[in-house]
Amino acid sequence: MSGVATPTLSVDTSNKSLTPPDAVVQRDANDVEGLIRDKIERDPVDILAYLELIQYYESRDAFEDSRKVYTQLHNKFPYYSPLWTLQLKGELQRDEFKTVERLLAECLSGEKANNDLHLWATYLDYVRRTNNLITGGQEARAVVVRAFELVMEKCAVFEPRSSFFWNDYLGFLEQWKPVNKWEEQQRIDMIRRLYKRMLSVPFESIEKTWNRYTQWEQDVNSLTARKFIGELSSDYMKARSLYQEWSHLTRGLKRSVPSSLATANKNTTPRSDEPVDSSQLKIWLNWIKWEKDNKLGLEESVLSARITYIYKQGVQHMLFAAEMWYDYAMYVSDTSERCQILHTAVLANPTSPSLTFKLAECYELDNKLDLVQKCFDDCSQSLLHQYRSDLAAKDELTIYRQKKNLTFVNCIYMNTMKRLSGLSAARSVFGKCRKLKNNLTHDIYIENAYLEYQNQNDYKTACKVLELGLKYFQEDSVYVNKYLDFLIVLNKDPQIKTLFETSAEKLKDLEGLRSLYKKMISYESKFGSLSNVYSLEKRFFERFPQENLIEVFTDRYQVQDVNLIKKLELTYMDNEPATNSEDLLNSSLKRSRDGQANGQPQKRIKKEPSVPSEIFDLLAIIPKRQYFKVALLDPQNLVTYLNEQVELPQSGST
Repeated sequence: MSGVATPTLSVDTSNKSLTPPDAVVQRDANDVEGLIRDKIERDPVDILAYLELIQYYESRDAFEDSRKVYTQLHNKFPYYSPLWTLQLKGELQRDEFKTVERLLAECLSGEKANNDLHLWATYLDYVRRTNNLITGGQEARAVVVRAFELVMEKCAVFEPRSSFFWNDYLGFLEQWKPVNKWEEQQRIDMIRRLYKRMLSVPFESIEKTWNRYTQWEQDVNSLTARKFIGELSSDYMKARSLYQEWSHLTRGLKRSVPSSLATANKNTTPRSDEPVDSSQLKIWLNWIKWEKDNKLGLEESVLSARITYIYKQGVQHMLFAAEMWYDYAMYVSDTSERCQILHTAVLANPTSPSLTFKLAECYELDNKLDLVQKCFDDCSQSLLHQYRSDLAAKDELTIYRQKKNLTFVNCIYMNTMKRLSGLSAARSVFGKCRKLKNNLTHDIYIENAYLEYQNQNDYKTACKVLELGLKYFQEDSVYVNKYLDFLIVLNKDPQIKTLFETSAEKLKDLEGLRSLYKKMISYESKFGSLSNVYSLEKRFFERFPQENLIEVFTDRYQVQDVNLIKKLELTYMDNEPATNSEDLLNSSLKRSRDGQANGQPQKRIKKEPSVPSEIFDLLAIIPKRQYFKVALLDPQNLVTYLNEQVELPQSGST
């Protein structure tokens, strides 16, 4: 980081991403609503803060206000099903059926369609409450059965943890009291079909359900029980085996969700301010990979629906894991659907570079330039907001990381606009970035300089950009070294020496200064004079007297930035890892030693024994030395003696 104070931030009011942060409002401790909203303002993806605000409103019967907050949440996290479930349960408790109908239509179909089993179970509760079996009779029962069947096809058959649904459906059918033999037979057929469906898919307690089924068949008709049980047995055995395999694969998987507003906490709700649990992410990705193997032998359409269900479960529980969202988006082949998934992903992860870049690529393929720009502007705005919020923490590492992220996104933004609209568009982005000089690292100047030079072959403009950056990063050793590298590539001797002399006295970072000196010594060694080299080395050792003489000397004779003298002669000094070419050579030599060349095994050439075969026969019958406490015979001496002193008869001679 630069150790020099940078100029005051100038704000471009024409661009919303450059607006200054709002002044910090000093809240009264009793202003609960205001304090919660401040938390949301600091972190717009803090789900717990939103739920805290909802609890506050509902405790005061301000249900319209709580609905507005829920709407904000649903727009930001449409695939996070527990939020829909919490709201629906609350509305059902207050008998707000019209609101429930509207919410169900919104969350179970269209762009926000969710396939979460618990959410669909809430839909089922609504159907059963609004279709009274006592007053509605057969018609009401038929509606409820259709609802059960819909939930089963949408998600229950895909969910290994679905015992509660199957038991509920079975219980509903078993409680049916038929009024005649026809209805009784209909009930039996429906139960048998349900058993066949559920016992053909892997789910928890499948063994208990099988025992329950076999007993049920015996109770229905002991004469036909064997036939029906035999027909289902193979499907059951396969499903049971797959469940055991799945259970082993997903051991340790956490899928806790809040069952009510009161149980919403850090353990049941995803947190944006915590690092991604890589172990959980790995389990989800392994589960998806396992499903893609299609061990159930499903049709393509059914398999796709099953995998989609698991992906949506994955992004629900790994809401802030960019890889989970990216993997889901890339699974989808339809371009518009992929864009929708990535758009949803970015809403939940507005500071994610990977998701932003991928979404921008999708829009670019559709020639939607305005949406490409919006992707980068929104991400930059979110990163800037996050950076300014973190300033209060005064954690230097965190602040630097945020600056680095913001700079990185704008570098890619600049290059993207160059590709799409030419150099003027890239310069426009850079112009906006210049107004954020307090919030960006030096990398934006380096990137723009190379962009100018590589696209226009205009070193003058590039040097002007780097010189401009030097005003703000003159004590930043990394920036100075990169600037020097650029000038060396151009071989601008006067500018090289000017930069070195002006920076040598200003840099406080000794490691950076050391690197600067070594670069100048190397440069003078290649393109200058030996006297200049000696002069620089003298100054170098005055500043760094502890440096090794021969190491500094040999560094002057680097070839392609590699000190070959250290690698080939002064090997004891070489602590650097092997280069790629060395790795390849070592690998090749190893393959040769192992008889492997070009990936094909080579036949080993068997050498003829240096002694007759009779010697080997003799050695085979001599007892092994481990059977004796002392060495009685040296086999090597024996072989030598027999070879040199004894003339053995040839095989077959008399």
